[in-house]
Amino acid sequence: MEDRFEKKLKELLPYIIIIGVIFLLLPLLMGKQENAITYIIQLGAFPLTALGCGFHYAFRKGKKEIILCAVAPLFYAISALLYGMWRSSWITVLIYLVAYSICTYIGMLLPDLIKPRSKRKAHKVETPEHKPKRPKRVNISEDEPTSSELTAEDPSSDVSLDTSTTDEDIEAMLKAIHDRKN
Repeated sequence: MEDRFEKKLKELLPYIIIIGVIFLLLPLLMGKQENAITYIIQLGAFPLTALGCGFHYAFRKGKKEIILCAVAPLFYAISALLYGMWRSSWITVLIYLVAYSICTYIGMLLPDLIKPRSKRKAHKVETPEHKPKRPKRVNISEDEPTSSELTAEDPSSDVSLDTSTTDEDIEAMLKAIHDRKN
């Protein structure tokens, strides 16, 4: 049981850190008074962070974790207590908690709309477990020569260059090699 929890925690840790940093550090920009930046952060940055983390997790892992839907509301509740965002009303904070959870879940649903699950599995890189165990058979016909019968001709066997070789000599040698190929 603990191994599964540790494995899930390791999978979710980068997303928890990203959500935590954004939800706990961005409110420092808001200050104590309600202003435009407050609404931009609460209605723009926070939902986009939750949506993006949910999307990235579902796209990379191919599964949905409901636990991830609780991370953004948890950090928003902590930042509401730390920075006094609850002063306007607890109802507003509760609405934001539900909204961020829904944003995360919608983010986890988006990969299924963009790329169906069957196509995502088809594009996965083959692991050693999925590779065929036997190599494909190659049929060699009797008419084809074997590798020992094939020999390559060295076109430079009769070419000798020294310091007295001129450009015309080189052109004549190249022409002779070319004519021999045809």
